[in-house]
Amino acid sequence: MNIDLAALPDDVETLQRLVRALAAERASLREANAEIERLNLIIKKLQRSQFGQRADRLDDNQLQLALEDLNTDLARIEASLPLS
Repeated sequence: MNIDLAALPDDVETLQRLVRALAAERASLREANAEIERLNLIIKKLQRSQFGQRADRLDDNQLQLALEDLNTDLARIEASLPLS
């Protein structure tokens, strides 16, 4: 949300609505960042499984399924982020 600081409203109720909207947007961004971090950890785990020691590796089908799930999750998160 872009706010023109030079043209803030004088009305207290309007200012409170702006603050609530900013707080909600910030909470949404925190949730999205937490989800992105979780997905990055999954990616690192999959990379270790794919490129790690022979005993730790996933077969190609397991890796493909995991990557498809990650792509779906990432697309969902990106769609929920506010446009800048």
